[in-house]
Amino acid sequence: MVISKKEKVMMNVIYAAAGAEGQCLLTPLELLQKIPYGVDFREDDLKPTLEALAIDGYFAFDVAKRDEKEIFCIVLTEKGKGYEREKKKSRRKIIKRIIVTVAFALLGYLVKVIIAAIIG
Repeated sequence: MVISKKEKVMMNVIYAAAGAEGQCLLTPLELLQKIPYGVDFREDDLKPTLEALAIDGYFAFDVAKRDEKEIFCIVLTEKGKGYEREKKKSRRKIIKRIIVTVAFALLGYLVKVIIAAIIG
């Protein structure tokens, strides 16, 4: 799961909106309102980001017009429904790597101390 920061934020919003049904209708304004302010996301970024996520297989989407307003019709695929699980799995993997790195650093320090005690 290698997606950009903007794609992660967008996927979080869509996953939350889709809920258990795995589908939702969202306007561009609703999407932008649900995106945290700390992320630099503009209206011009919406369609390319949605298209990139659709190409990656997270969901299928279509654009409908209603009263001259665009509405995104989004349906999560199996990969999209498993997004939250993948996110947790990725987080566990990173934590595991950090723990292994710290353990090897401590082991290296202990070896250094033991060798210094033997030699010194």
